[in-house]
Amino acid sequence: MSEESGRDELSSGQRLWRFLAARFDRKSQLGLGLTVSVGIFALAVWLLSGLLDAVLDNELLVRLDTVVESWFHTHATPTGLAIFGAVTQLGSPVPSVIVAVVAIYLWRTRDILFLWNWLTANLGGTVIEHVLKDTVHRSRPQYGPEYLNGHSYSFPSGHTMAATVCYLLLASLIATRPTVTPRKGWVAFATAAVIIAAVGFSRLYLGVHYPSDVLGGFSAGLAWLSVCGATRRFIAQRLAGRSAI
Repeated sequence: MSEESGRDELSSGQRLWRFLAARFDRKSQLGLGLTVSVGIFALAVWLLSGLLDAVLDNELLVRLDTVVESWFHTHATPTGLAIFGAVTQLGSPVPSVIVAVVAIYLWRTRDILFLWNWLTANLGGTVIEHVLKDTVHRSRPQYGPEYLNGHSYSFPSGHTMAATVCYLLLASLIATRPTVTPRKGWVAFATAAVIIAAVGFSRLYLGVHYPSDVLGGFSAGLAWLSVCGATRRFIAQRLAGRSAI
């Protein structure tokens, strides 16, 4: 091996190392945050595709869904139905109110980039939910219609998907405020996770969704949220580059 080729190989290694190091840079918009978004997107899409295959092919997962649905129906109580009937409102219509209030706040604070990201994520998530429902065409559990307003298909859970997008993005907004400490940011994300889990469980308890519907709503919401987050980072990086010129 010649000295020149050795230098070229070393240079390639250095470029690769710099690229990898940049992907884990906490300060860069295209660093660790983007890497995490891509990783979450890949995992969420993998989970969603697996659920879709199982639901459409009527595999073991569908039989397990039926068993779980029957268990909840047998063990549900009037008190439990009342409690989770209230909890499920956190999946709809509460997110609609939060979307409007936060949009007004972002407009007033002139945080235009996050405003567009906020509206795109939440409104776009609703569109994706309806597209998936109409594509999969899965019927509701047999005990579900009693607690439904109107007709819609079962997969994915719209309440769970809306909660995933709305509360996780709201937690991200809170965590990135200059006056919020890292500890408070983690509390915001933990609170969002609890709310999402509660909404998903409420849909099972009320008998309006199967477990795979809830998981589908969560994974679809997480995948879409990752796309929106990555897009926001690319735009923020580009805007920062223009302002530096």
